[in-house]
Amino acid sequence: MTKYKDLVESMGKYAQSEYPLEACGLITKEFKFIPSKNLSNQPRTSFMIDPLLMLEYDGDIWGIFHSHPDSRHQEPSEADMKHSILLSELKFILGNQDKFYIYWYDKENKIKRSEMFNENHCQHN
Repeated sequence: MTKYKDLVESMGKYAQSEYPLEACGLITKEFKFIPSKNLSNQPRTSFMIDPLLMLEYDGDIWGIFHSHPDSRHQEPSEADMKHSILLSELKFILGNQDKFYIYWYDKENKIKRSEMFNENHCQHN
């Protein structure tokens, strides 16, 4: 399997296992998914990754994944986009079983961007 297929499969399975909560976790620079317990006070509608996990993988984080379990539209919310501004060095993946979006803050153009996540995103760090 490719890095992309492994990553999408891992995130999708974890999202299913955490339903009806938002699943979340880290994506390493080698595109491995590291699940995190969702520490949010409202885990059905928001997520918070365990800060100890963030510290453990400090320096090896490419991005952050989370799911929107009951949404048909897997596009980032306004709150999701705000997080991408605060952590603009990371990419963010949002998805569920078969649809995944990547979103990030483009500092150079000062604009929020999102698009369908695909294999090309796993070609470079």
